[in-house]
Amino acid sequence: MKYFNSLSTAALLLAVTSLFSCKDTQSSANENSNDNSNVNNVVVNTVATNDSKVEESSAVYPIAYVNVDSLLLNYDYAKDLNSALLKKQEKSRKELKSKEEKFRADYESMMKKYQAGAYLTEDALRREQENLAKQEQDFQILENKLAQELMSEQQKTNAQLRDTIASFFKIYNADKRYKYILSDAGVLYYDETLDITNDVVAQLNARYAARKKK
Repeated sequence: MKYFNSLSTAALLLAVTSLFSCKDTQSSANENSNDNSNVNNVVVNTVATNDSKVEESSAVYPIAYVNVDSLLLNYDYAKDLNSALLKKQEKSRKELKSKEEKFRADYESMMKKYQAGAYLTEDALRREQENLAKQEQDFQILENKLAQELMSEQQKTNAQLRDTIASFFKIYNADKRYKYILSDAGVLYYDETLDITNDVVAQLNARYAARKKK
């Protein structure tokens, strides 16, 4: 049960480094108005500042910052998803614990009978041992299966959060007041008119082509 014992709430939802990326946050996503209003409360409170110097800086070159850790800890939708994930984890843990307790009980029973000389034939002892070995194998298979299911659910949850928040930032910055919205995890939003990728690629290819000719 190593997987379930070591998995923490932080590991379930707050792997913020991989949760957001520049490419992903520019993708479109549909979310209901309730989710958007919830995020709005979180993000406005996060971005808002009483520091006049920061406000002046933003006015010169409009950049805002969001603390993603704080956002996810306070966003009701994220908390609900986390709660559902933890419930699934606890259900899996209980199922594994029940199987483990049965195995231990059967093992202790076999040892007591063996020590008491209750097995009249070697075949009877062998059958008990094979039964225990099968239980142990089934337990490992179940543990791996539940761990994979939980990991898949975690990835699905992260994707839901990413798409919801990415969708929100397009609405939040519809007036184009910010050119960039940054976080400790990376870029949450950027003005696509600032994207110079195609120009950079064209010039890099031109330089490479010139070197090949030489």
